[in-house]
Amino acid sequence: MKKVKIDQLQEGMKLARDVLTENGKLLLPEGFIIKPSFIEKLREYNIDSVYVEDEIVKDYVKEEVIYHETFVAIQDLMLSAKAGEVVDPFVAREIVNDIVAEIIKEEDVFLKIVGFRDIDNYTYFHSVDVSIFSAIIGKLLGFDRKKIEDLALAALLHDFGKMKIPHEILNKPAKLTDEEFEEMKKHTIYGYQIVKNMEGISEEIAEVALLHHERLDGSGYPLKLKGNRIPIFARIVAVADVYDALTADRVYKKKIVPTKAADYLLKYAGVQFDKEIVQRFLKMVVKYPVGCFVILNTGEIAIVYEENPFNKTRPIVKVVSRKEGPPVLTPYYIDLAQDQKREIIDVINY
Repeated sequence: MKKVKIDQLQEGMKLARDVLTENGKLLLPEGFIIKPSFIEKLREYNIDSVYVEDEIVKDYVKEEVIYHETFVAIQDLMLSAKAGEVVDPFVAREIVNDIVAEIIKEEDVFLKIVGFRDIDNYTYFHSVDVSIFSAIIGKLLGFDRKKIEDLALAALLHDFGKMKIPHEILNKPAKLTDEEFEEMKKHTIYGYQIVKNMEGISEEIAEVALLHHERLDGSGYPLKLKGNRIPIFARIVAVADVYDALTADRVYKKKIVPTKAADYLLKYAGVQFDKEIVQRFLKMVVKYPVGCFVILNTGEIAIVYEENPFNKTRPIVKVVSRKEGPPVLTPYYIDLAQDQKREIIDVINY
């Protein structure tokens, strides 16, 4: 570790200590990789030197680094909001722009690392994953780069209001009572109030915190908006939010496999969720490559033989073994799109 003057900072240097403003507010967290926009921010706050690691990180624009930095950024921002401090979204915006840059080059670049989280930090990891999923959807819908960046930032900030929900409700290991659920629903209002007051945040971004639980049929909250009265950003984040929540372990429930989450979204596509968004999203995130091994709910072990072009969550598979019972002497084929009683419950390898 060494102390370096701002004028001597180089892109790729890694912070060895948190950087604080004069009043003790966190500006850049330990572990962040220096890039030009961060140097300008340090100058803006009259920071004359920082502590960095001895070696420069050469290949720092990697999905694992970006994912970690995004987690750290949203955690710091949410904890600041919880403490009632003024939240500066600068770092969040910069990190989100890195996410979008990578997704524009290759939309599935982050799909192998989303979903790996611990229950205690669920809200932070969930925010990162929803941001990534939303950016992917934005690209698939043909949004320009600036619009994808705004969408990804809105998604990253969508759950800020949960910092104002009592801990015993937010992390209750059982179903909420009606009264507790009514309090939980207020996170949309709290979040909007926090996000709209952040510097440089547009109404289009802020309203996602308020409206991401609205549903096309008017069954959502807090305003019970219907159809196209729900802004496109909120409709996108709603799909990403539900998919990520269903496929994550929570304090009160176990995660479900991507196929079941996909079935849920498809069931309500056009009813609660935007049908085009659901279809485009699922074609990207829920798919089983030809040749991968899967386990069916019947205990059968199969190889994915052929993709179903109309429903990639239900491919044609070739059963080659069973977890229990007699061996499969003659492999046989099952079209999961036709056989609704069977479903994939796990993937053995890719």
